[in-house]
Amino acid sequence: MYNLRKEVEAIDRLVPNILSVLRIILSVLLIPFLSVRIGFIIIYIVIGISDVLDGYIARKLGCESDLGAKLDSTADFVFYCILVLVFFKLYSSILEMNYQFVAIIIAIRLLNMLLTKLKYKRVVFIHTLANKISGIILYLMPMILLYIENGILVGILLIIVVLAAIEELLITIKFEKPDLNRRSIFRD
Repeated sequence: MYNLRKEVEAIDRLVPNILSVLRIILSVLLIPFLSVRIGFIIIYIVIGISDVLDGYIARKLGCESDLGAKLDSTADFVFYCILVLVFFKLYSSILEMNYQFVAIIIAIRLLNMLLTKLKYKRVVFIHTLANKISGIILYLMPMILLYIENGILVGILLIIVVLAAIEELLITIKFEKPDLNRRSIFRD
């Protein structure tokens, strides 16, 4: 007998992964909308909302999975790569003031990707509290810069992002098995 309720539940369980895939697509769409401010802002806000919702819905429905964590990490990675392009296009002078922090972040993130690939046989991004905070900072930075173009503020915020990257690298070095949802190097 056909069970519509089970079909709806199965579809509901796909929603977090669909949101992550949507975030990847929308991140790429930011590039052609760089010169269309309202379109850029709308897409940017939808990206932020979908980032919050995918994890929330997955936890609420009890459908957290390795695939979901990988999709979320991939969506984050694509978004941050696009965000670097956005920063270079819109705020190159501020980035020039803080290029050392950007270079350190990129170097640590690439090193961590390489190390996780060698150690765990796959690229792993850990969802620590510091990474979530740095994600919020990086997400809000273009909006902040629309109103406050301050290189020192950006430098301070980028230091926080550097510290989050270092923590993730230390977790990768310290622990034998990857735990994608580890809160911190100090606690699970």
